[in-house]
Amino acid sequence: MQNYAPTNLRIEKIFCSDGFVQAVLDSLQFAVLVIDTDGYLIFINKLARTLMDFQTDIRIKKIHYADLDSTSWIKFKEILETGEPQIGVPVISFSRLLVANRSLIQVEGKTIGVISVFHELIKYENISDYTQKFRYLAKQMEAMINSSYDGIFVADGEGIGIRTNAAYDRISGVDSSRFIGRNMRDLEKEGLISESVTLKVLKSKKRETISQVLSSGKEVLVTGNPIFDDKGKITMVMTNLRDMTDLNSINRELVKSKQMTTAYKEKLQELQRSSVEKNEMVAVSESMRDVYEVVTRVSATNATVFIHGETGVGKDRIAEEIHHISERSKTGIFVKINCGAIPENLLESELFGYVKGAFTGANKEGKPGLFEMAHKGTLFLDEIDSMPIVLQSKLLRVLQSFEIRRVGSTITKTVDVRLICASNQDVKELILKNRFRSDLYYRLNVIPIFIPALRERPKDIPPLITLFLKIFNQKHSMQKTLSRECSDLLLRYSWPGNVRELTNVIERLVVLTNWDCIMESDLPEEIRDVSNIKHHETTGLTLKEQLKRVEAEIISSAIKKYGNPRQAALHLRVNPSTICRKLKNTDKQDSQYIA
Repeated sequence: MQNYAPTNLRIEKIFCSDGFVQAVLDSLQFAVLVIDTDGYLIFINKLARTLMDFQTDIRIKKIHYADLDSTSWIKFKEILETGEPQIGVPVISFSRLLVANRSLIQVEGKTIGVISVFHELIKYENISDYTQKFRYLAKQMEAMINSSYDGIFVADGEGIGIRTNAAYDRISGVDSSRFIGRNMRDLEKEGLISESVTLKVLKSKKRETISQVLSSGKEVLVTGNPIFDDKGKITMVMTNLRDMTDLNSINRELVKSKQMTTAYKEKLQELQRSSVEKNEMVAVSESMRDVYEVVTRVSATNATVFIHGETGVGKDRIAEEIHHISERSKTGIFVKINCGAIPENLLESELFGYVKGAFTGANKEGKPGLFEMAHKGTLFLDEIDSMPIVLQSKLLRVLQSFEIRRVGSTITKTVDVRLICASNQDVKELILKNRFRSDLYYRLNVIPIFIPALRERPKDIPPLITLFLKIFNQKHSMQKTLSRECSDLLLRYSWPGNVRELTNVIERLVVLTNWDCIMESDLPEEIRDVSNIKHHETTGLTLKEQLKRVEAEIISSAIKKYGNPRQAALHLRVNPSTICRKLKNTDKQDSQYIA
């Protein structure tokens, strides 16, 4: 039994005599009613009246609660008798579904009544739904935190540890329970941590990153992030913990990779220099000396070069020489690509590279393009006339700023590349046929270099033969030589395949002949065929005189075909002054070839 107060005047005084209390309780968003120990209604707020549909003025007329709801009165009496509160009790009265919380009102240890606070059941259901959703989100957040590979430590706005994840113990090597409920200042003093990033964040109110040494001896990288409330006060500090062992290992691998890349680049530069030095330039004829003079002058600049000439004249060799004698041979490599040998749909990715997932079959890590590989070096685009029109427009944009973008990427990258292009066709004719962009041609054709065909510079044939014999004898461990008759036939052949054909023929002779001296009979049939040989009376003439006659015949033929020396010089790819000088210096014995 409860110890009741001797009178109900006290409870009536509390709830009925003070208008302020009445106003406060009426403003609440839940229903409140109070009965005295005899069961009479002492107070009812505004919302309770609405939910119970009760309008009687209890100051004028006393109402016993049993008259309102006999079932609930039984519950009220249980509280008065036992003193036990009733939480979440359903009330099926007043045409509404209510849920009530009831408890005793005691003053100085004596019971003076019972208070009932209640809501409509739907309010509790909404709260229950919200609570379930909150619990689900909390579980999701818990799973996310624990699945993190990095350690996570959370402290409150006072610097007291409140939460860690499973990875924290693994990375730190310390039992995280030693940090929970402890202030970071105390942990610093005790030496459990060398420095607290949480305290730094609380002081600076911004993200902080430090290297931290734990009592386990482990060195970790920690980043603390402040979490603010709507008033700008820090309520929590979330710290990310990462093992420096992993980072140091990654850094060592990165340094090693960079060192290997540098070593490969230097080795490639060395091999390229060695290859160029072994395959020396041959410029005996005046036309090739003119070419080499341009090569020497242009190598000192970064100007774009466009090399013109028939297939096999050695355009790639000229491009290599430009790179080799330039400063770029010390900072980058020589990269070349034959635009006609790459399928159209792959050429763009070869030039500019691509990112992961750019297209089906792409390397899963992505791939740098040739422009990136040629950074600080030289990129040679052979047979650029074969490049698709769509790709030509993209190349033009690159040349305007030298910014490239990998296929599938939105990020641009600036490259420092010296561009050299080459074509074996008349690009101006391709422009007229709408197969090559005129604006791209004029952008590329800054420094044009015309390489004459081998048949137009016969003076270069003997030194080329000597050079290739030397190269292939060393390559195949041979000591082959050419007979005089064999040399004469090689000199008089028209060489439609130019230097490339000459190179292949010499290597074939070195490899296939069974004796050290290569004879006329060892030559390919097309070279021995009289239809390809220029017949000249050679009795009593030296090799120099014979070469002079061949040159005179070529000039004469060109003048007859094109009408005058200037047009002939244009098509022979030599300066008009060269033609005029040769015409002037031709003696009477050779005049029959120029008339």
